Amino acid sequence: MADYWQVLRQTAVESMAFVIVGPMLLLPFIVAEQLRPVHRRPGWRDYSINILISASTIFLAMPLGVLIGLATERLRHALPWESVGFSYDTIAQVPAIGGMLAVMAMAIVPIVVHDVAFYWAHRIEHRVPFLWEFHKLHHSDELMNCSTWARDHFLQAIWVTVFPALALGLVFDISAFQAGQAALLSGLLLSFLSMFYHSAIRIELPWLDRVVVTPQVYSLHHSCDPQHFNSNFADAFPLLDILFGTYRKPQGGQFPGTGLGDDYPAPRSLWSAQVLPALGGFRALTTYGKAR
Repeated sequence: MADYWQVLRQTAVESMAFVIVGPMLLLPFIVAEQLRPVHRRPGWRDYSINILISASTIFLAMPLGVLIGLATERLRHALPWESVGFSYDTIAQVPAIGGMLAVMAMAIVPIVVHDVAFYWAHRIEHRVPFLWEFHKLHHSDELMNCSTWARDHFLQAIWVTVFPALALGLVFDISAFQAGQAALLSGLLLSFLSMFYHSAIRIELPWLDRVVVTPQVYSLHHSCDPQHFNSNFADAFPLLDILFGTYRKPQGGQFPGTGLGDDYPAPRSLWSAQVLPALGGFRALTTYGKAR
């Protein structure tokens, strides 16, 4: 138990840096949204509620997240098989370009692994009423913008991290230092990509739509038009959407409206954003509903 509280305190201190720096990373996208918006220009209220939701989610999800991480570490040592040792230093030994390859691997490999887990977790969220109650908060933003990137309910944040934390933590054994390096590089890259494709920038990149997720591709996922529902689930690369038939390519000039309509108006307070979806989720455990 002492380890738990020590790790929790350390994680809370480290998370404060992200809470402070995170909004600053949005600035270039905010400027672009003001200069070339998809619909109306997002205002400070549109940004501020998402930033507050994000900050509250980080700290509400932290206690259970730390517990899952510690449980995974202890369970790994009790399993009847040996964890697969992995080190980026092996890649770095490639002559001449090893160092560059190692850095690229630290940035890209975790994103690819994350994208596989995220794709399936995301599809399940849209099918299971209990999980959809939490995920609705993210989709309720009626003017999707770069700050929508972090508009997640704390129970949803836990859900999308449980699978990779358990599955990968029980199979692979990597040093804490290299895991931290990889998490920093891949996390920054994925955060910038997510800010970009959630942004309200009127930009069309048809040559890139099948390579990485773009603002137009993801606007279809957030579209309030039923014909766009259940499409474009990937978080970085559309490959799994293409392979499993959930990819929808945007048409020229296509920028649909977002949100969930009158059935679920966008929450305007932290109470309605964090508490009400939790209550709705637990109600869904005992009643049948239809997820989008």
